[in-house]
Amino acid sequence: TPGAVTVADVAAFLDTEPRRLVKSLIYRLADGDLVAALVPGDRELNEVKLSRALGAQPKLLTGEEFKSRGIAKGYSGPVGLGIRILADRSLEGAHNLITGANEADHHLVGVEPGRDFTPDEWVDLVTARAGDLCERCGGKLVIERGIEVGHIFQLVGAEYLDRLGATFTDEDGTAKRFVMGCYGLGISRAVAAVVELYHDERGIKWPKAVAPYLVGIVLLSDDPKAVAAAEELESGLEDEAITCVLDDRAGVSAGAKFADADLIGYPLQVVVGKSFLTSGRLEVKVRATGEKSELDAGVDAVRDALAGCP
Repeated sequence: TPGAVTVADVAAFLDTEPRRLVKSLIYRLADGDLVAALVPGDRELNEVKLSRALGAQPKLLTGEEFKSRGIAKGYSGPVGLGIRILADRSLEGAHNLITGANEADHHLVGVEPGRDFTPDEWVDLVTARAGDLCERCGGKLVIERGIEVGHIFQLVGAEYLDRLGATFTDEDGTAKRFVMGCYGLGISRAVAAVVELYHDERGIKWPKAVAPYLVGIVLLSDDPKAVAAAEELESGLEDEAITCVLDDRAGVSAGAKFADADLIGYPLQVVVGKSFLTSGRLEVKVRATGEKSELDAGVDAVRDALAGCP
């Protein structure tokens, strides 16, 4: 039979006995009636599920309401509570439960559903988590991060179809109403999804297939020879339909230009600087991998380097 114990005793029992701690959360309905939601102590109540089970939006009892109704806040339990009880399905068939004793600083141990209390309903109340078993197939739930890039759904109701008189003739010769649906692909969401997948602490790493600009040309010298080479490269790439941006900002440090190039995420960065002035070669960096190399100046060499970018 259930017996009252102190909080310290509960901790000791949990360490030595195969008992299950149960949380009893008390809510108030719009008409003032109370309802208790029982969930395992290691799980969180999903209030959306509770609202659906009740067909109403309940409100968690406040501290003042606990006091005015003579219920010990933090120590409520289903035994002798005298209100409607909804219990999570995972507790069905459980034995030797530990619950609140409806008395400050006390719990009950050895509580048996069906003997010491009887839930009015067994329903799914807990927030899902990885590893939960499917009620239909027994498989384990796997939770992964995701982002919505599109959707498809059936439109509820037939208002549009009725207005249009949209019907078709079935095999039996009768007119039947079409079923109307909707789908869409969000371009802005697709861009957000790409950035979510392809980025690092420095910024975006655009895949070549979707990059707004394929090449970022970073000019690090005001020498007329370097300036002319950078502008010639920009023009030549554009003629080849290779989108590019020339960063020829004056008074901006090399570090700032490199940081901005990484942030924007051009698949290929091409540097026109000291190496070009001394050897006529360009420095390139693949944004996705960070791989750096040098190549001969010219559109053909840059186009070949771009071809190797992911």
